[in-house]
Amino acid sequence: MRMRFHGFVRAMASLAAVLALSRGPAAAAANDPAPPRLRLPRVAEPAGYVVDLTIDPGQVQFRGVVDIDVRVNEMTDVLWLNAKDLKVEKVSVSLAGRTAAVRTIPGGDEFIGFAFDRAIEPGALKLHVAYTGTLDETSTQGLFRQKDGEDWYAFSQFESTDARRAFPCFDEPGYKVAWQLTLRIPKGTSAVSNTPVASETEEGGLRVVRFGKTPPLPSYLIALGVGPFDYVDAGRAGARKTPIRIVAPRGEAAQARYAAQTTGPLLERLEAYFGIPYPYEKLDQLAIPQTVTFGAMENAGLITWSERILIAPPAEETINFQRVQASINAHEMAHQWFGDLVTLAWWDDVWLNESFATWMADRTLIEWKPEWHEDVARVQASSNVMFEDVLVTARKVRQEIESNDDIVNAFDAITYQKGAAVLTMFESWVGVEKFRTGVHDYLEAHKFGSATERDFLQAIESASRPGVAAAFSTFLDQPGVPVIEVSLDCAGAAGRLGLAQKRLLPIGSRGSTGETWRVPVCVRAESDGAPARACALLADPKGSTPAPTAGCPSWVMANDGELGYYRALYKGDLLNKLLSVADSKLSLAERVGLIRDVNALGEAGAIPMSDALALVPRFAGDPVRHIVGATLRIADDIQEHLVAPDLRPNYARFISKMYGQRARSLGFTPRPGEDDDTRLLRSSMVPFAAEEGEERELQAEAKRLSLAWLQDRKAIDAELAGEVLQVAARFGDRALFERFREAAKTSQERRDRSRLYRALGRFTDPALLKEAFQLALSPDLDSRETGAILFSAARSQAGREPVWEFVKANFDPIIARMPRESTGEAPFVAAGFCDAAHRKDTEAFFQGRIDKLPGGPRALAQVLEGVDLCIASRAAQEGSVREFLKKY
Repeated sequence: MRMRFHGFVRAMASLAAVLALSRGPAAAAANDPAPPRLRLPRVAEPAGYVVDLTIDPGQVQFRGVVDIDVRVNEMTDVLWLNAKDLKVEKVSVSLAGRTAAVRTIPGGDEFIGFAFDRAIEPGALKLHVAYTGTLDETSTQGLFRQKDGEDWYAFSQFESTDARRAFPCFDEPGYKVAWQLTLRIPKGTSAVSNTPVASETEEGGLRVVRFGKTPPLPSYLIALGVGPFDYVDAGRAGARKTPIRIVAPRGEAAQARYAAQTTGPLLERLEAYFGIPYPYEKLDQLAIPQTVTFGAMENAGLITWSERILIAPPAEETINFQRVQASINAHEMAHQWFGDLVTLAWWDDVWLNESFATWMADRTLIEWKPEWHEDVARVQASSNVMFEDVLVTARKVRQEIESNDDIVNAFDAITYQKGAAVLTMFESWVGVEKFRTGVHDYLEAHKFGSATERDFLQAIESASRPGVAAAFSTFLDQPGVPVIEVSLDCAGAAGRLGLAQKRLLPIGSRGSTGETWRVPVCVRAESDGAPARACALLADPKGSTPAPTAGCPSWVMANDGELGYYRALYKGDLLNKLLSVADSKLSLAERVGLIRDVNALGEAGAIPMSDALALVPRFAGDPVRHIVGATLRIADDIQEHLVAPDLRPNYARFISKMYGQRARSLGFTPRPGEDDDTRLLRSSMVPFAAEEGEERELQAEAKRLSLAWLQDRKAIDAELAGEVLQVAARFGDRALFERFREAAKTSQERRDRSRLYRALGRFTDPALLKEAFQLALSPDLDSRETGAILFSAARSQAGREPVWEFVKANFDPIIARMPRESTGEAPFVAAGFCDAAHRKDTEAFFQGRIDKLPGGPRALAQVLEGVDLCIASRAAQEGSVREFLKKY
């Protein structure tokens, strides 16, 4: 799947092995109790933390002292906390005014125990721990350091279970208390954290920065940054005039223009929706030079970002940069309410954070920038995640958490995009204002505390109608996508719609068909020029409902607004009738959703793939880029595995006829006065036509522009630079390869290196690819970047086999250089295969390896299922595609 595969690419781009955890001076005794398996025992809980960290970003080691007020709930002789990669130097316990004897005991990889000489009674105690730890230089988990230019910086990333790498703590989201943080840092640097600075002094040659006490927060939302930062004042916003700053590496303040301009207005829109003032004292947006498995993180009052999506030089402030930045900004700020103000009680409800932030970002941008057509992007995202949700190996939105692997797997498209799509569907069904009331009531009832799925669903149901919670749960507590078959019977005076539901399963799937959902099916139809709308809750496998029109409808749209999380399968001539009025009667979002549904049903085998391909000639010339994009998806989906070798020329002629003339007219170079949609259409259609349509004129232009770009980065518009380089590489020779390789080694700009590394993976000569892959093992290059070569090759027909052989031959050094948090995505390098031999090879290769990689078993299962389904689809659909392409 695209999200996970892309994550693997980022992963292949990293360095560093996992450090062994030292448990302090005590060795394990034969009678020491066993550590917890996953969660801490409920015998104790924190009441507050005081943390004092000495951090010099220029040094690998940091020192820490933590004082924890603990409430003991049951008599116990051992107190378990989370700790990882920390060396305890001193520990003491104060209990009822006296010091109790205590020793540390080992706790495996995730825990540390503090054993008492005799059992202690319920009550209050204070635990004092002095320790040391390591600032990781490759991973972006726990506390880590990075060099940018000549400067060193230190940052944190604690979600989900990595606060334990910074201090011993109760590292679970349900433990939510106040924190007091002090940082001792070198002179010439500054520090940021969740709260404003309370005081600054100098002690022992260090700058001592004491921050204000936080409101109640879980450990994973504590955050910090240390370094020679630039600070950009972004003004004040919201009911409380919250101060906003953009915090950037030294010398990069000028790149914060867009973030500084948009953060305040977005915050005010969110505040107005929730009806609750922004809950923290300030809002800092902190840029991290490189991140691995996250783009941004919603730490309360201090959102941390991958630098590339928060700030940009003026030439790189592209249309896509602005839209992605605004979307993620709205997402992370929505978390300040959903996730921070109200926190999930345990990771099985991570959707209460991520689904809501995604849903809220979508609806915020739809209102803020209607010209961006984020309602269409929302439909596309919902459709995309359905392609993953049809897998038997797909997670549930609310997935039980039984291991750390499950926590790793929880942050995927099912949680983000499916959860958001389900929220959109139920918001539409119960009514926007009633849903908003339920959201507000939920936040008010649980603010500064924790909550569960049950709490939220009860709030929505109380604000709307009975039965909402039960219906909602059917989409949260089971995987899969419903397909709703729609038929029309006009035998009576008025029409009646027949509805039938089942789980959509691709050809070859071994999944169960026994699932049913309580689906809000909202229909729009027209009779005698009078449109009408109605909704029905389909709870059984089959049902019917009156057509919403007075007479027999001339057409029926079975997913009004494309807001429902289901695929619509039209029976009889309903699809043709709907397509005939699509341009005049359907919204843009509905037209895109309709095309995407037909595409998905073709891929699943519910209809012939040729029926989906027939939409390409119908819509490829549409003036709207979103419609053209939907046809590009259909045309692109078949080319990997459904076009037989003897039909490749036919396929190229088909692509050229559909898109060639328009692509040649657009070319790779923008023209003055073009609107955003024209520029965005160029970036998607022109490279595709150049490569798959074998447009020689465009291929030559790509090479010419690439050679010019090597001398002057302004030669290609930043919106297209990566795509142009990749097109040139696909048809390039050794001379071009060597120019790209040398530029990648010497470029000072991370964005440019990223473009070049991806282009190096697109060459087709196996000898050149082998040379490119060696860069991923070069000790002189940052493998967090060079791994992009492997990703690029793995998604191309020419590179897939060579990169698979390279990964197998060099697996151990590759894994050793990857950040530990992303090694579990390694199987996705084999995700593009479509034959039994490679399926067998993939399964055999990862035998005995995958269980050691975080989240790896599910990733491997998804890859193997994907290969199986591809094999079945090829057997079933290749003939249909052949018949279609014969015309070309």
